Amino acid sequence: MKLSKVRDVKTPTRGTPYSAGLDFYIPEDYYQKNPIWPNQSVCIPSGIKANVPAGYALVAFNKSGVALKKCLDVGACVVDEDYQGEIHLHLTNVGKEKVFLAPGEKILQFLLLPVCYDTVEVVDENNLYDAETVRGDGGFGSTGDS
Repeated sequence: MKLSKVRDVKTPTRGTPYSAGLDFYIPEDYYQKNPIWPNQSVCIPSGIKANVPAGYALVAFNKSGVALKKCLDVGACVVDEDYQGEIHLHLTNVGKEKVFLAPGEKILQFLLLPVCYDTVEVVDENNLYDAETVRGDGGFGSTGDS
């Protein structure tokens, strides 16, 4: 996948050769005047544009350490293959303490995932499924507790 840096920012990296996600960093020109208060969100321009390959999407996920230690949760997370603008990093403080972010900080990860562009066809409920299953419409614990 081709990337272009449109700000002074670290190139996305993998934590290890077999890490699923590409770690994105906060750009060097990011200035946070105020903390992210509990229940507030921030949308940070990443400094990265990506040429997402055909049949794929870049999907943002939490970095476990950031989610655990800073209580930040990823919001808007899908970068479609036809999007050609700068990727933004949307984070919400779901904790009880204010959070400060710093330039150069590793903040979230993106996975390149295949997308199925199936069409939607509206049918009568009686024609929705090809066959009945054992589970049927059972949900929320219907398959047992363990």
